[in-house]
Amino acid sequence: MRRVKFFSVARSHPVLTAGAGLTATLAVLSMLFADRQIVINTSPSVQPGIYVRSSDPPRVGAIVDFRIPPAAWQYVQARTGNRGENWYIIKPIVAGPGDYIDTMKDWLVINGRRIAQMPPLRDHAGHRLPIWRDCRTLRVDEFFVFSARIPNSFDSRCYGPINRSQIDSVRAPLLTW
Repeated sequence: MRRVKFFSVARSHPVLTAGAGLTATLAVLSMLFADRQIVINTSPSVQPGIYVRSSDPPRVGAIVDFRIPPAAWQYVQARTGNRGENWYIIKPIVAGPGDYIDTMKDWLVINGRRIAQMPPLRDHAGHRLPIWRDCRTLRVDEFFVFSARIPNSFDSRCYGPINRSQIDSVRAPLLTW
């Protein structure tokens, strides 16, 4: 009986093995990034890092990503030259359906509790910030997003509550720095 020696790519061609592994890794990553299963956040308003799509529903305390709301398009266009209709924002939800929001004075107030000062009228580059001024209970499909990480976060204080239909996904941190 004759013995057949099997070819071992790992021993014979380490460059080929490494190349095949890298190609497979890049293929998987491109699929995950293509349908936004994974996003990389570089904004300081949420801890920078890699976030994965979660199947959890939106709720207070969750981090969500959503397209820039129409109420913010004019401001974004003044800053960037693009309305940002296909850009996403990632923020934590601080209030949801049934919560009472008041932004009429100098403070964001949620359910009677002062949370943070309202943003300035202009950003650091001198562009006029949109400011959402209202005092009401959030509807069944509305969420208020806000980041306490930086005082000038571009959040619902600027563009108002977001609807559930605007939320692309709930995000969970995979790796943060």
